[in-house]
Amino acid sequence: MSKRETGRPLASRGWHNVVLIRRAFREFALVPTLVVLAFVALAVVSIIADEGHVPALHGVRQATGHVIGNKSASTALQAIATGLLTVTSITFSVLLLAAQQTASNLSPVVFDQFVRRRINQVLLGFFVGLCVFAYLVMAAQTSTPPVVGAAIATLLTVVAMVLLLVLIYVTVDQMRPANVLRQIHRQTLKARRLQAPLRCCTLRTPRRTTGVTARYRSDQTGFVTGIDIQSLARALERAPRAEIRLGVTLGQAVTYGDVIATVYDDDEGVARSLAHDIRAGILLDQWRDISRDATTGVAEITNIAWTSGSTSKHSPQVARQGLDILKDLTARRLDEDDADGHDADPPLSVVYPDTYLDQLLDSIYGLLVVAHESHQHLTAAHVLDAYRALLPQAPPDVRHRVLADLARGRVLLDQLPTSAMLDDARAALERTVADLHRRTSVGEEGTREVAGTPL
Repeated sequence: MSKRETGRPLASRGWHNVVLIRRAFREFALVPTLVVLAFVALAVVSIIADEGHVPALHGVRQATGHVIGNKSASTALQAIATGLLTVTSITFSVLLLAAQQTASNLSPVVFDQFVRRRINQVLLGFFVGLCVFAYLVMAAQTSTPPVVGAAIATLLTVVAMVLLLVLIYVTVDQMRPANVLRQIHRQTLKARRLQAPLRCCTLRTPRRTTGVTARYRSDQTGFVTGIDIQSLARALERAPRAEIRLGVTLGQAVTYGDVIATVYDDDEGVARSLAHDIRAGILLDQWRDISRDATTGVAEITNIAWTSGSTSKHSPQVARQGLDILKDLTARRLDEDDADGHDADPPLSVVYPDTYLDQLLDSIYGLLVVAHESHQHLTAAHVLDAYRALLPQAPPDVRHRVLADLARGRVLLDQLPTSAMLDDARAALERTVADLHRRTSVGEEGTREVAGTPL
């Protein structure tokens, strides 16, 4: 079997600076910008009302004149503008410091959550927009006192003080570890649902075993943030007998020279041409995207749970919360097997290695390792409880993998401090494994024989 390798650049997202700007607006800057523009439009309306260019707004100026005096209008605007600027600067500096402290204790993803939340974006835009409003009205002032502008600014300042309390509470609430983990959990589930078309349209195992191969290697460094299945389908239309075996998954780090895909076909020229066309279907970015990649969420949850349960933090409660989420994600992933494979259209000749479940199981076992590292029998007991809950619903191959992990982890469990909780968890898991073994021994359909109790 002859082999040829091609090394073309992956599909780029455009010029580097343009990509950064688009990313900034998509994740954070769009909503504050829209709010600030709304305040600019309001400032224009108030200036027109104060200058008296529109007769329909004379009534508004006369009504506000009974509340805001002509002599105090400019003074009020100056006080509001300078005071809001000072309060906003101090408040957001303190809140960013709180976010930084939480990120150092949990994970850098806390910063991503802070800037992505819509309520934070709206509140930031409100405070900045109100400052811009006050300065614009002052700058446009002529001999006519800005009565309307001062009245609007005063009313909105009262609202801003209430929103300031809301912002402080919301930020503190967002920094709680449980809320950080819950947000990652939601984003992970959403990203997994978005990946459903990719999984339904691709194969898990190869069909071809022979043929000419052409490898496509990366000449860039980054993370795989997108796989355009339609682009791959168009490329396969020109090579109906070919098979594409992807060597990367969503969220995977790619460096120079890594094999992105291998093409199998009977014709060497077709294989090399198809390997070249794959470049349009793989998207790289400098950062992982949790909104489209479920494995990024798994990695973040694992990082938080691991560091919290280790000797660096000694926070088993946070580790347990992370373990509960990993268990939930694993159970949902096991239920996917019942729903997959019902697509009316046949899958493309594209082999996609979905490693999501493997990463989940690796993460759960990693918490058993960190329980040994920190001598936390509570964490170890919760890990065993998670295995006990997942084993009955696991298919034979996954069950075999879990039992192999438990067999490897036995030496870790034996070195932990003894406790009634840990002993009960080990005994309960042994009963579950023994029950599965008995059902397998009597010929349970479609299962693999389970070797004896691993604990």
